[in-house]
Amino acid sequence: MLRTTALIALLLLPVIALAQPRIKVSPEHLDFGVLQRFETREAKVTISNTGDETLQIREVESTCGCTVPELKIKELAPGASAVMDVLFNSKTFQGPQTKYIHIITNDPARGSIELLVTADIKVPLTMNPPKAQVQFPTVKVGESKVVTYTFSSEDVNKLEMKAVAWPKDLLDIKVNSGKDQHTVLVDFIIKKDAPPGRHREPIKLSSNVPTVPTVNLEADVKLVTDVVVNPERVNLRVVRPSQTLKTQIRFALYTPGDKFEITEAKIDIPGLRTTIENNDRECVVRLSGQSMAADDDLVIESSGRIKGTLTVKTNLKSTPELSIPVSYMIRN
Repeated sequence: MLRTTALIALLLLPVIALAQPRIKVSPEHLDFGVLQRFETREAKVTISNTGDETLQIREVESTCGCTVPELKIKELAPGASAVMDVLFNSKTFQGPQTKYIHIITNDPARGSIELLVTADIKVPLTMNPPKAQVQFPTVKVGESKVVTYTFSSEDVNKLEMKAVAWPKDLLDIKVNSGKDQHTVLVDFIIKKDAPPGRHREPIKLSSNVPTVPTVNLEADVKLVTDVVVNPERVNLRVVRPSQTLKTQIRFALYTPGDKFEITEAKIDIPGLRTTIENNDRECVVRLSGQSMAADDDLVIESSGRIKGTLTVKTNLKSTPELSIPVSYMIRN
C-alpha cells in the first residue's frame, strides 16, 4: 500500500510542477529610435500569463526618471494579458541611451525581468562631459587646474565657439581646435591668484550653430588655503525666537605637517558664543547660545534675517585669520 501511494505521488509531481504562473513579455526590447532633445514618445508592452496559476506583478520600476512605465493591472489569471504603457522623455540627454525597466513577479522561473529600453538623442550641439556644471576638484589657492569640454556639431561646416562672459577673477577660458572641423575643445582654467572659497559662477559661451547660439554653464570651484574649513558657511536655517542653537565648524590643514592651532574665535551675532577645541588632527570651533528675541530691534529691521561673521585667528603665518559667514532666519 505504501509503495502504491509513493508511486501515485511521484506521478503527480510533474502535474504539480506545471501549476505555476508563467510570464511572457512582448517585446522585451523597446527601441525608441532617434529623438530630438526634450522629445517624448510612447510605447506599449504586453504582459501575459501563460501558466496555470495567478501571475502577480509585484513591482515595476525604471532605472531612470526619463522612462515611466504604467501598469494598472497587477494580477493576471491564467491566459490573461495586460498592456503596460511606457513613456520615454529624452530630456537633456545626448547620444545613444540605454535604460532598463525591472519587472518583479511571482513566476518561479522568471522572478525578475529586465526590459531593455534604447534611444538615440540627437542634439545640434553636443558637449562632453554632458554636464552644465563645470566641476573642479578641491584646489589649493596658488595652484591651477584645467577642465576640458569637447563640443561637436554636424549642423555647420566649421564649428566656432567663443567665451562671452565668465568670472575673470576665477577662470581663464581657452578655445582650441578639435580633431576635425566639427569639433572644438574648451579649456576652463583656474587662475593661480583666484580667491579662496566655494564659487558657483555663471559661464556663457557663444556658438555659430543657428539653433544653439548660446551655451550657459556654471563653474563649481572650491579653493582652499592651507586650512580646510567645513562647513565654509554656517546656515542655521529657520529658527524660533530665543531658541537654543548649537553647531560646530571643523578646521584642518590641507597638507598635514605643521602644528596648527586656533588662537581666537569671535562671533558678531548677539546671543552666540564660541568655544575652541584644538586637537592633533583638526581644530573645532563650537557655536552655542540662543537666537535673538522677536522684538529685538535688529530682528525687526532685518525682517528676521540674521547675518554675521565668525572670525577665527590661527597660529599660521600663511593663514592668520579666517572668516566664516553665519546666518539664520527667525520665524514665530
